[in-house]
Amino acid sequence: MENLGEKIWRLREKKGLSQEALAEMLDVSRQTVSNWENDRATPDAYKLKLLCEALGVSADELLGTGELYPARQEENLEVPKEENGSAGRNKGRALRIALLILLGTISAILLAAAIVLFTLPAEEKSQVITSAFTLTPTMGGIFLLVLALSVLVAVTVILFKKK
Repeated sequence: MENLGEKIWRLREKKGLSQEALAEMLDVSRQTVSNWENDRATPDAYKLKLLCEALGVSADELLGTGELYPARQEENLEVPKEENGSAGRNKGRALRIALLILLGTISAILLAAAIVLFTLPAEEKSQVITSAFTLTPTMGGIFLLVLALSVLVAVTVILFKKK
């Protein structure tokens, strides 16, 4: 009884393919095909499917699990996508983009405020800071709110980041 490597070799030879040609068809190296033929490695499920197509046999024939018959040529081998799954991914991506834009905007505002504060003379700087936090408490509150939102958005973006 032939093992998998011998079957791959026999079928490749029958098709008149070199190891290089078969490797190119399967997008693997020649050494990978050699390892399969010498039973030092076995193809994964996806490569096995491509190998069967390239050699014109069924997986049953190649693996020796059933009767010998030619592989069926199916027009559409793709798995149907779930509409809800792709819509959910698109919503998640849109949310991440919106959060990144919000974080960028807040960062730009804080950077502009920092630049203005650093370019002012020392006397005006202390006056601006004092007036922002003591004379008009709402400005200080707004600044702290913006700062807190920036941190919240940054944490959210990190949590939503695609792995």
